[in-house]
Amino acid sequence: MFATSVYKQVKNISEFKKQIIKFGLIGFLAVFVDMAIYYVLLNSFPETFKEMIAPEVVSKTISFMCGTFVTYNLNKLWTWRKRDKNHSRFAKFMLLYGTSMLVNVATNTFLLFVLHNYSHIIDLPNKYLIAFVGATGMSAVLNFTGQKIWVFRNQPNSQAGK
Repeated sequence: MFATSVYKQVKNISEFKKQIIKFGLIGFLAVFVDMAIYYVLLNSFPETFKEMIAPEVVSKTISFMCGTFVTYNLNKLWTWRKRDKNHSRFAKFMLLYGTSMLVNVATNTFLLFVLHNYSHIIDLPNKYLIAFVGATGMSAVLNFTGQKIWVFRNQPNSQAGK
């Protein structure tokens, strides 16, 4: 009885709202992957290596790419319901996420700079988490908009071979 009621409610939700919900759920999973890898990598660099590179930038770049892999595959199949191998769409997605990665890493770096250097917030705890969440929010808006209006827009579900 309960399952039937839930099914009827879900069936009546607009396609756009369903896409936002699916994108959000997949986004949480991708963010979890991103954050877990980010923190593991941040804490894995030897002290001598930290002097040669910026571990925050390297960690954020690698973790973002792992989250991108999760989001492309799951959004393609579940949110946008595309089962084909469309190389043009994949190229658009990679261009979108390349841009998003730059925005994400730049936002993360900027927020860390602000959080570490401005006296009225220098004692704020969880600076890396705050920067991570801010960068992720910027990317999420860019990614949903880009996928909705550019990468997956008005394309037939079946374009096999492209």
